[in-house]
Amino acid sequence: MVLIFFLTFAFMWICVPVYFGSLAHQRSYTDKLRIWFIDMDGSDIGNALRAAVQANINSPTKAKLGWVIEDPSKFSGVDDVAHQVVEERAWAAVVGTRFHFSRVDNLDIQGGVVVAVTLFVDTARNELATNNYIVPYSAALLSSAIAQFSTVYAAQYFSAQSGNATALRAITAAPQTITVPVAFSLANLRPFSAPVATALTLVGSIYVIIFAFVVTMAGYLLRAPIEPHLTLKQLILLRLTEPILLYIPLSFGFSMISLCFKVPFNAKFTHAGGFFLYWVFVFLSMTALGLSTEAMVTLLTPRFMTYFLFPLIISNVSVASVPIILEPWFYKSSFSFTSTLLNSNLGQATRTLIFNTKSHLGLNAGVLISWLVLSFITLPFFGDVEAASKAG
Repeated sequence: MVLIFFLTFAFMWICVPVYFGSLAHQRSYTDKLRIWFIDMDGSDIGNALRAAVQANINSPTKAKLGWVIEDPSKFSGVDDVAHQVVEERAWAAVVGTRFHFSRVDNLDIQGGVVVAVTLFVDTARNELATNNYIVPYSAALLSSAIAQFSTVYAAQYFSAQSGNATALRAITAAPQTITVPVAFSLANLRPFSAPVATALTLVGSIYVIIFAFVVTMAGYLLRAPIEPHLTLKQLILLRLTEPILLYIPLSFGFSMISLCFKVPFNAKFTHAGGFFLYWVFVFLSMTALGLSTEAMVTLLTPRFMTYFLFPLIISNVSVASVPIILEPWFYKSSFSFTSTLLNSNLGQATRTLIFNTKSHLGLNAGVLISWLVLSFITLPFFGDVEAASKAG
């Protein structure tokens, strides 16, 4: 019990701070979220917004977004910008464009044209990042810049037109051309329209870990009586095939639960096709996890196996928050176990199937299959090591 106490205490201080750390310092790293500012207007209003964005870029605080002022000539139009956001070239984009408003006779404000500012976001890519940081930070900056510009512009106009009764009557007829010269709107390109999907994208991977772990521990104990009667080859073959046969109905049953709560799998494919693809990814994830625990239990034995499960669960809970600010790094880190195996692959694939976000399905499946191959190598190797130690 003293040994168990010290091990538990050590793992507590090693793993739990990872979860706290993933939540405690997010605001200090929001400048990693790339946000485009694209001025397709070129008027005084566009220049004022550009100046506000540049001032925010030069600000020493880290509680800001990663603004990038892009050349509008790089894009064929507003639709192209929206497409690039969906393709995850940026987390969001602020675009300033022109559109014809109600023209007022004898009133020369931008030639009867006002500027529309649109914030393009992709909430389904990561609803926590969008709702907690991207939209609030962007809206605060744009609202402040628009308010400052409106005040200065109104003062300048009234000063210039103080003796022009016709202009003042026109302002009375259309006061919004002075008080609100900029229309600020939010365009959610991929809304997180199914809240129940949170059970699949964030915490669902934890259940997959637990179910796979239960199969591993039960199999280890139930095989003990027959192991002395099996050759090493037979034992390894049994340990590889038995769990996989169980993961097929388990993963299907887990996936079926989502149908009871009407999770929409028809965003990218048909509802049936999206569901069965989701089942395939759950099966791959459960198998990859289960075989890795099957390999580790050979070395750790059931007595210490919980200390492999503990960091798995803690790190997956943490990774559910960390990708808000470091998601691109996690995608490239193909050998970061929990991030690539569960949250960045199972979760990312699920978002594609439910919300039609940018598809990484090929990469997601490839990473999961690579973990299966790794387990097919490590499990026999660890079995050889165990057999050699028992023989010695």
